[in-house]
Amino acid sequence: MLKAPKFWYQKKIGIFAIILMPLTLFWIIGTLLRKSFSNVNKAPIPVIAVGSAIIGGSGKTPSVLYICEQLTKAGYHPHIISRGYGGTINELIRVRPEMNYALVGDEALMMSHYFPTWVSKNKYSAFNEAKKDGANILVLDDALQSFNIFKDISIYIYDGIQSFGNRLLVPAGPLRESIKSAIDKSQIFFLINSTPNNELGEKKSRHILKYKISVNPEILEKKLLAFSGLGFNKKFLDQLESENLNIVKFKEFPDHHSYTVEDIFQLLDEANKKDAFLITTEKDHIRIPNEFKSSVGIIYGKIISDNPSKLVTEIEKHIKKN
Repeated sequence: MLKAPKFWYQKKIGIFAIILMPLTLFWIIGTLLRKSFSNVNKAPIPVIAVGSAIIGGSGKTPSVLYICEQLTKAGYHPHIISRGYGGTINELIRVRPEMNYALVGDEALMMSHYFPTWVSKNKYSAFNEAKKDGANILVLDDALQSFNIFKDISIYIYDGIQSFGNRLLVPAGPLRESIKSAIDKSQIFFLINSTPNNELGEKKSRHILKYKISVNPEILEKKLLAFSGLGFNKKFLDQLESENLNIVKFKEFPDHHSYTVEDIFQLLDEANKKDAFLITTEKDHIRIPNEFKSSVGIIYGKIISDNPSKLVTEIEKHIKKN
């Protein structure tokens, strides 16, 4: 997988972005063609689409888990539908926690540890199977740009650390569609690590949320070598530093990077030289070869809110309309 270019997140538009600007026309044309030739299908049960205009790193996966957690507490039976990014499976499958991430993708595998999760290139076929399996509401991971699905409600995920980058479309920037387009199609906004932002639909519902990591007390006093392969690695480093952990080195890998035995040997060697302990994210830990999993600590994290019940109330308003 490719690492997000650093110039995507520079405040000033650099030379690389300017050179790539003409190529955004191909992205725009491709998007318009997909939208024009998409037939919209309605699921047999309500659908919540979760997404962002940004490619990678905005917090979509933890937001999906947060939504499912609140729905479950309110008595619903949510199932997650994922496209299984990075996985090789081409058929509809319910993800099991014991599966290999290479088959279904790291995000889908991680989510399956918490809620029923399905992977399918054809989301509509997954809708019917999820309903047969007991779902009465569906949460679609990274589906804001899925044009062939009727969505009862769309939730936009905005992370204050990542923001919108240089605000340009792929490949000149990290945007999959214009900010206005993404905002206009969304009814609820999750503002993670952020304060109210009038650009994000001043009259729309906004939830101020925090992404909180939990740290094992055993590593509080240790030197730590942290690594991650995420869409926006800096966010993980910022979260670690906010907990005043002793990070002696931080290693970045491309998003969804498949760690090799050589990768882990090199990381362990660097950690030993610094008398440090290896740590990474929950999603990255899934992609570590099994024989090394016990040698790497996991930093878990989740979305938290001061008023979680508000979300279900707002979701119910929209699904009852449809």
